Amino acid sequence: MQEGKWSLDALYPSYESAEYQADLARFEAIFADFEALDITDSIENIKAAIKLLEEYTVLVRRLFAYSSLQLSTDTSDQVSLKAQAKLRKINAAGTAILTKVSQFIGATQIDPASDPDLADYDFYFQEAKQENQHRLSDEVEAVIARMNMSAGAAWSQLQSLLTSTVEHDFKGRSVNLSEIRNLAYDPDPEIRKAAYETELVMYDTIKEPVAFALNNIKSQVIDLADLRGYESPLAKTLEDSRMSQATLDALLEAIKESLPAFRKYFKHKGKLLGHDQGLPFYDLFAPMGSQENSKTYTPEEAKNYLVKHFSKFSPDLADMVETMYQAQAIDYFPRKGKRGGAFCSNLPFIDSSRIMLNFEGSLSDIVTFAHELGHAYHGVQIADLKPLNWSYTMPVAETASTFNEALIMESLLSEADDQEKISLLESQISDTAQIIVDIYSRFLFEDAVFRERQDQFLFSKDLEAIMLDAQKQSYGEGLDPDYLHPYMWVCKSHYYSTGLSYYNFPYAFGGLFSRGLYALYQAQPDGFVAKYKNMLKATTTQSVEDTAAIMGLDVTTPAFWTQALDQVAALIDQFIALTSK
Repeated sequence: MQEGKWSLDALYPSYESAEYQADLARFEAIFADFEALDITDSIENIKAAIKLLEEYTVLVRRLFAYSSLQLSTDTSDQVSLKAQAKLRKINAAGTAILTKVSQFIGATQIDPASDPDLADYDFYFQEAKQENQHRLSDEVEAVIARMNMSAGAAWSQLQSLLTSTVEHDFKGRSVNLSEIRNLAYDPDPEIRKAAYETELVMYDTIKEPVAFALNNIKSQVIDLADLRGYESPLAKTLEDSRMSQATLDALLEAIKESLPAFRKYFKHKGKLLGHDQGLPFYDLFAPMGSQENSKTYTPEEAKNYLVKHFSKFSPDLADMVETMYQAQAIDYFPRKGKRGGAFCSNLPFIDSSRIMLNFEGSLSDIVTFAHELGHAYHGVQIADLKPLNWSYTMPVAETASTFNEALIMESLLSEADDQEKISLLESQISDTAQIIVDIYSRFLFEDAVFRERQDQFLFSKDLEAIMLDAQKQSYGEGLDPDYLHPYMWVCKSHYYSTGLSYYNFPYAFGGLFSRGLYALYQAQPDGFVAKYKNMLKATTTQSVEDTAAIMGLDVTTPAFWTQALDQVAALIDQFIALTSK
């Protein structure tokens, strides 16, 4: 194992290993067992179906995780591409029988609470009944699953391949997108601007095929939502998210009202950097204040840094970080073929997670590391649940991660002098602006793309115009109109999924929800951790609104969200005051 790379041996030693081959063989055979199930309604038949679904869930998640994680760090890995294609083909062939079994579960008249083996699945049965309302015939569902392999899934792979392999010369060396985007944090303004210009050139070379990918994915989503009786792709996303329209409306209303405070911050930062027309996009992440955070950290130093601060909140969070470090559960550094960004993959079937970073040692990278470790901590809370209760929805998915960010930033601010506070405050405000202002622009963009795609094909120039309009609505006069970013749709993998639309507002939900939780922790620390962990566990078996209610919070009215955003406005005022002296 090379330094800084994760180990996937806990999943499988290799594709050729006896473990992988045995699971693959069982995966191929399990659908015959599904076919043999008796699906007449009885408690015994329901329990048999649930037991087999549990085995299938572990198998499919483990097998797909292995190839998906391999591909995330090497998108051109031919062995993994072939392995994943084979898994998709096997799974697609079993769609018809899985649909029958799901329909059986959703149509049963058996009360799961009447049997101790099923009682934990009460919410699962409720969702199965709801899903039945949108299910198509067995034959149609099977065709959709098979066609998706050469439709939406293929277009998604194309976007991932193009954005991870595109290269360009930058100051005498070849760089990929991850490397060039990371230069947005460089302390040298000339490098930031040059990197931004290079990034735009790189997108220009791949924009049309990526535009085709986006068009065809969104078209497929629109068609399937309509066929299944959803009012819109957004309606489907809300139902899948276990979230009400009232909650989304309250969140968006509060965000829209908060935009003037963020624009004030952008304009002020722009003036500090010598810009009179607002902040140019290439300086959004320009470091400010003390150059303390220009120091670079090794992975071990970053781990020690996080352990120190997390231990003040809960020893088990700090212990988890140590365990993951020792288990080589983190892939740190950018390299050719590795996808951009960062993510955490929860693997409850091995009681662990894997985290991918593009770590270069900055303080911003440490905050990203903390964010992904929050996802892993969420995974710890659900690891002992039954397999069919492992899945939580998008809005609550970002709660633990952004709560971790708050823990780290609050500790840093409490130890800083004025100059350090300027840097830390700016970093925190900048990160928050991304999950509020930029996420709002992404929501507006995706919403507009769904509307426009119903009537016409959107070439790159059309998508660029929609993105620029969304940025103007969101950032307003805070950004320099001559230096926006028309290609932000090219690099964001969240747009390129047939099964996961609108993966933008959950970041805003998670960021603000966690800020509200953190304020509650500061006000009432006694007993908070135990309740917080119970809340994280409940995210897999309750609605967003009911999950928030565990902490005594009402997310269906703008008041909660406004209160959280007011805290950010106070930080902006503090930053402006410190930098105006």
